[in-house]
Amino acid sequence: MKNTRDHIEKAPFLNIEGLHRDLGKVIIVAPHPDDESLGCGGLIAHLAAQNAEVYVLFLTNGDASHPNSSKFPPDELGKLRKSEAINACKILGVKEENLIFLNAGDGKLAEKFKNDNSVINDLKQFFQQKEPDTIFSPWRRDHHIDHVAAYNLINKAAESLESTIVEYPIWLWKKGEPADWPAKDEVLVFRLKIDSVKEIKKAAIQAHISQTTNLIDDDPEGFILTEDLMQPFIGNYEYFFFPAKSKPAVSEIYFENLYADNDDPWDFETSSYEQEKYRKTIASVSGKSFENALEIGCSNGVFTRLLAPKCKNLLAIDLSQEALKSARKRCAGLSQCKFIQWDISNGLPGSNYDAIFLSEVGYYFDLNTLGMILKDITNSLQPGGILVMVHWTAYVRSYPLTGQQVHDHFRKNYSNRFKLLNSERAEMYILEVWEKTEK
Repeated sequence: MKNTRDHIEKAPFLNIEGLHRDLGKVIIVAPHPDDESLGCGGLIAHLAAQNAEVYVLFLTNGDASHPNSSKFPPDELGKLRKSEAINACKILGVKEENLIFLNAGDGKLAEKFKNDNSVINDLKQFFQQKEPDTIFSPWRRDHHIDHVAAYNLINKAAESLESTIVEYPIWLWKKGEPADWPAKDEVLVFRLKIDSVKEIKKAAIQAHISQTTNLIDDDPEGFILTEDLMQPFIGNYEYFFFPAKSKPAVSEIYFENLYADNDDPWDFETSSYEQEKYRKTIASVSGKSFENALEIGCSNGVFTRLLAPKCKNLLAIDLSQEALKSARKRCAGLSQCKFIQWDISNGLPGSNYDAIFLSEVGYYFDLNTLGMILKDITNSLQPGGILVMVHWTAYVRSYPLTGQQVHDHFRKNYSNRFKLLNSERAEMYILEVWEKTEK
């Protein structure tokens, strides 16, 4: 089954405010000068505004774009396009010392991958030197021989690293065949809002004057970025394909370290985002009250305190002892609340609940463990019981799954025993309320 273009264009958003944190040290790999601006210009501009460490590596100088020009033979054209790339990256906010030009041969990358290890060795050396957290590569089926070869070169060179390789489409938009589009579950698609930096991106694209104007006028067969070809790159979003494979589950030590220095590491108490999400969550079960409720991942008890008035008995559990200390203090005087430390990967405490709240927890587990947890939740709910699921949908580098994966996995494997009562997708989270049927 293929992802449709419509599906990709409705993908979850990356978190602009946390982009630097989520991506870490970044290397953008461009097969030719202009690919960096077309595919990643908005991303680069956002990262530069956050003072992130960004490198742009150009595999070729793009000297074959106008092969019949006598005014700009390959050497001169290569120099021109290199200078254009420097100007474009300056506009995007990347310093010239962070630009690398391998000049590996425009149109020859596939040959280099098969017969010449020098480019792979150069890439290996650069990657090992910089130790990037995230490498951006052209999409693996991007309908251009150099783009496909670039993907293969990057993956070979980075195979011993722990870097995340993220792919960006260029020619997929206009030249992609049905088989070129990502298959379902092949990648995780995200989109990035770039409306606030769109003019910067446009200026960077236009800095590649040999590709966007008639500067080279003696080669009618030479390449030019027409208005039609430019259309996918001048909108309000950029699109990125992240690896779909999940990482190992997050450990207890991770949470204890988080809470050691700060009893509210996610600003649950003060964040307007969190407060709005809590309000929507409570509103999603408006008019309901619960005899025996379970809150999974209560953290420091900010949401527990809001939920408690709807419950006769509320068991709030968390993996972190430090978080539970804060929760008990925050909910002191609420006699219906009981707090215990619990690892849900080993099963749930008790059963026969009429409400279970799973909020911002599911993505901490690998897919197999998540499946067992969702099965336990299903079996622990009474018929007619309510499951409320709320998860952040942006990419987080240290999490095994995304919030969207959590909800998709439930829908695919367990929703046949539930009825959907409420579903709401905000910009950065998804909220769903399910009622268990008699099955």
